[in-house]
Amino acid sequence: MKENSLLKMRGHFYALNCGRVINEERERYTLEIDGEETIAVLSGKLRHNALTRSELPTVGDYVDVLMLPGDSIGKIERVKERKSKLVRKLAGEYAGEQLLGANVDIVFLLNSLNRDLNLRRIERYLVMIRDGGIKPILILTKNDLVTEDVTNQFLKQIQTITKVDQVLSISIEKGESIDEVRNLIQPGQTIALLGSSGVGKSTLTNALLGCDHQVVQEIGAHADRGKHTTTSRTLLKLPNGAFLMDTPGIREIQLWEGEGGFENSFLDVLELEKRCKFSNCRHQNDQGCAIQSAIERGELEAARLKSFLKIEKEQSFMEKKSQAKTSKHLKEIWKKRSREYRR
Repeated sequence: MKENSLLKMRGHFYALNCGRVINEERERYTLEIDGEETIAVLSGKLRHNALTRSELPTVGDYVDVLMLPGDSIGKIERVKERKSKLVRKLAGEYAGEQLLGANVDIVFLLNSLNRDLNLRRIERYLVMIRDGGIKPILILTKNDLVTEDVTNQFLKQIQTITKVDQVLSISIEKGESIDEVRNLIQPGQTIALLGSSGVGKSTLTNALLGCDHQVVQEIGAHADRGKHTTTSRTLLKLPNGAFLMDTPGIREIQLWEGEGGFENSFLDVLELEKRCKFSNCRHQNDQGCAIQSAIERGELEAARLKSFLKIEKEQSFMEKKSQAKTSKHLKEIWKKRSREYRR
């Protein structure tokens, strides 16, 4: 047995099982271990050593769990290294990150064509997804509620602005293009569904599972949009062996610090920025601004530049605030531990 699969406790060695978090409810975790579900809680050591909330398990994490003989509830001893993660800033002024999921391969970003399509919000989603090292695929739902010309117009606009490799237009209710979505999912992969409330995440989940797992509410007569149904993140196993993570609708996308997602989502603006006459160009009325020239020629939308500058400012602010908060937090932790050691 490998050394890292053992835990020494009170002079005895105990075997650690590798499990995956498929649900979390107030620090009570449901794990899948060898195809069976097990309930587990955090070990005291893991809770004590965690400097931030993001160091604790989240849905999609692989963890080492201790199952003592006679105990029906396991103890999570450590979280294995994540290959990817979905992160946003916690709501409010506190500079902390909120993990939405871990070890995700692809995000299906759902947007409704009838009322919900918002290019600026899509940009923010893409920054968040790419910052986590995850591939985004944009799925436009409810194309049966708009004309084909409107759908094609949106598809062209989105491809020009967001630079996403794959964009699908589907009608989940009519069963159109569901097989096309299924073909994007390979066995063993983990797929996360993201999008605002009412865009069809629960309906798509049921279609991919082949059963009515999620309760789906009807489209409101006045708002012409679906109603929020999902209340927690859960990892579901698909018929082909892949995993699907359905998430509650996100009302506010406050981005956490990161550079990769921002750069990949605004390559066109960054390429123009290199051509500006001055390196400290603010892209307003500065002399020799290549970005403003592109806007005047109709090659770039002014709204996209506004979004670029806003997100750039947010991420710079978050990085500084996070560093200051982390430094202060670490000092408080070490002061507390020093007092404990002296006792």
